[in-house]
This record gives sequence, structure tokens and C-alpha cells, in this order.
Amino acid sequence: MNGLLLPDGVAPGPDVVRAFGHYLERTLREAGAGRAELLWHPLATPSSASAVTVRVGRSAAWWDELCARRAHAHVAFRGIAGRGLPGAARRVPLTIFDRWDPSAVEPTPAEFDVLAVVTTFNEADVVGDLLSRLRDDEIRVHLVDNWSTDATFAIATSRAAHDEGITVERFPESSPPRYFELEKLLGRVEEIAHASGADWVVNHDADEVRQSPWPGVSLRRALWCVERFGFNCVDHVVMNFRPVDDRWGGAGRLEESFCWFEFGDHHAAFRQQKAWKPQPEPVRFASSGGHDAEFPGRRVFPYRFLLRHYPIRSSDHGRRKVLTERKSRFSPEEREKGWHVHYDHFSETSEFLWSPGSLHRFTTLEELDRHLLVERLSAAALPANPFPGERLGAPG
Repeated sequence: MNGLLLPDGVAPGPDVVRAFGHYLERTLREAGAGRAELLWHPLATPSSASAVTVRVGRSAAWWDELCARRAHAHVAFRGIAGRGLPGAARRVPLTIFDRWDPSAVEPTPAEFDVLAVVTTFNEADVVGDLLSRLRDDEIRVHLVDNWSTDATFAIATSRAAHDEGITVERFPESSPPRYFELEKLLGRVEEIAHASGADWVVNHDADEVRQSPWPGVSLRRALWCVERFGFNCVDHVVMNFRPVDDRWGGAGRLEESFCWFEFGDHHAAFRQQKAWKPQPEPVRFASSGGHDAEFPGRRVFPYRFLLRHYPIRSSDHGRRKVLTERKSRFSPEEREKGWHVHYDHFSETSEFLWSPGSLHRFTTLEELDRHLLVERLSAAALPANPFPGERLGAPG
């Protein structure tokens, strides 16, 4: 295995990263790694992670043995930086070891309370499965419906009638709004979160699946581990799953029905602080469009959780959602601020289907690590990676 990724709450400067790289190189030699070659490279875009790679001719088992001898660390992730390094090192294997071992954290207390605040508008095909997924993980749900015109509200209220862990409201309370006003809706989410009494709050959309960074560790369990590690906010990697055909019929589990994705390339995708521990004062994020949870003493966990996003699920769904239900409802005032531009490139002639050749295939987290470990942990474009606005190719 050949490397190490160093995430940090604040990206360290080049001198600090280089100094650590040399320290790591020397330490590995002393540990029996033999010849160790330092390859230092800063990330190409501002990020909460910096990469230091030390190439050593040792097997994966050697790394496991090294970490076993040093009780303060364990192998956390293993995979490949598939595109980030130049020349012959383009597919350098990486081993990431640290002190954050979920298996070392005590069991999640029964009273540990996580609330997902879910905002909806016309998501009848996915809202039932979302509620089941969150409740199966013992996460409470408060659903705020923006006056859906389909069965979304009816499905949610029916579930709430039989499950005290689900509550539902319409916003605005009195009548349907003329426009979709995101900032006002998120202001209501801020109020709900602050008054919730929950240990953690997740700002959740209906067309999302959230996952922890650790395979096999549930969302609720992962948030408990993050808290025990001393952090109070979680960022996310955005993975936009795309339809490549029209097989989606409005039923089934999203993660089983869609396997082709691309990493979010809009600037907003690189700031997704959408889970936090409520504070004495309200946590503010409405003014940022829901992307940046702001509060004093914020400590963002270095590993990003996965935000699997399914905004368009078929060509018919895309045409209805984008051209009929969304574009005409966007607030003119918020459009003037530069919000709601993510659908501007769609028109009546758009097909709303993607070519698999332009996407990554998702099977398991372990397989994703094997191809794109750094990208999925940091959401950062490494040197030679496509930058926002460019199309990502399928892994080799």
C-alpha cells in the first residue's frame, strides 16, 4: 500500500503538509517499510483535506500489522486515487489510518435522538420509502410539505397516524404559496431544529439517501460516533444518480433502482453541512440556501458522509418536475440572488436521460473506494481531475 490522506478541519498550509510528509516518510522507514518515496501534492481546489502520499513497497497486510502494533491508529479506508496523480502514479493505492474507529465507540444509547427534517413538494413516488428507511434506523422525522399537488402529503399524514415518530405540517400554514421560496422554507426548518430537543438534526430532502462514511454503520450510529469523537457538524459528498433508461416506475428503493452517478460539480455541492448538533442559539443556514450550518464552536467531522441524490428519475419525471413543477415556481427574488440555476440548461427538447459512458457506476462503498477513494471522502477535485463544469468519465 502506498499512501495516506490527511483530512483536517482547516486545510493546512504547504509547509505544514510537507513537514508531515517528511515525518511520515521517516517514520515508515523506521517501522520497516524500507525505501519510502515522498510524493506531496496539495489539492487543486480549496478543501478540508490535503493529500500526502508516501510510496512504499509493502503489502496491505503489512499496514494492518503496523497499525496493530500502534494501538492509537487503525486502517480506516483502503482504495485508489484513480485520477489524481500524474504519470505512472495515476492509480496509486492509498491506505488511510486514523484514530476514529466506530467499532471502538460504545453502543448507541437508546435515548440518542436524531431528527430528520424533511422538506417535500410532489415526491409521492419516493416519500414512503424515505420514511421507512429513516424509521428503520430509529430516526424521528418531521416532514414539512410545501403544498404538494400529488399524494405526498396524504402518504405522510397516513404514516404519521400510525407512527408517533413521524410528524407532518404544511408550510406556509394558511395556503399554497405563489412561488417556491427556499429561504423562508429553510427558516422554518431552522425553527423546528432549534425547538426539537434532538441530539442531532439532519436537514433532509425527500429524494436523498444519506449514508455514513463507514460501510455497515448506520446514519444514526455514525452520528453518535461523530459526537463521541468530539465533533458537532457533518459535511457531505454529493453523488447525483442519473437515469440511463425509463425503467423507474415510481416504486421500489432508490438505491436499488439507480446505479449510475456523477459527483456534484456545482459550487454549492462542495459545501453540504446538513447535519449538526443543536446549539443554545439557533443554527443558521437558511441564508446560504441550506448549504452551510453556521454556529459558534462548529467542529466539522473530517470525513464527509454520502448524500446520494436522485433528483430526476426518468424522462417523464424530469420533464414534469423541471419544466412544469419547478422552473415556473422559483422565486424571482431568489433567482436574482443567483439561486435555482441548476435546471437552467434543461429545455423542452431535453431528453432527461444520461449516457452510462459519462457516469460512474456505483455498486458498493468498497468498490467505490477501489476506484475513487479520495474523491468520495473529500469531494475535492485532485490535480488532473475534471473541474466543475467538466464531465467525469467512467472509472477504468
